[in-house]
Amino acid sequence: MKAGLNVVILLFLFSIFFNQSVNAESIRPQWKDLCPKGLENAEYKEIQWYWPEGTKSTQSIYNYWADRREEFEQNLAECDSIQGGVNNSCYDELRKRQLFVTEQYNKDIQQKQISNQIWRDIHDKGSSPIMINIFMK
Repeated sequence: MKAGLNVVILLFLFSIFFNQSVNAESIRPQWKDLCPKGLENAEYKEIQWYWPEGTKSTQSIYNYWADRREEFEQNLAECDSIQGGVNNSCYDELRKRQLFVTEQYNKDIQQKQISNQIWRDIHDKGSSPIMINIFMK
């Protein structure tokens, strides 16, 4: 009877330890979950003056995400080094910060696209008839 009790206690302790390790792994953020698909392994390269504009703009996107990944990995290492179970809150804050920065980045991209489209509309079509009517008395 005592051996059966020991087995139950061992199984209970094992299940607690296993659940904690699984939870810690699921809480720890991963870069692939926080960056756009296809940019997980973006490499930083110096942009050359003689590259075509399309290549320059594409590489600047890769450079941005490569820099973000490097910063993320440094912050993740800092969270990993925290002892006493407090690293879970560090992981959570890191994830929240990365999601916020990505949201801001996406808003900036959208704003630039809108501004570029407005500029093209004005310059491709000449003066807008609406604008002429606004200024006419």
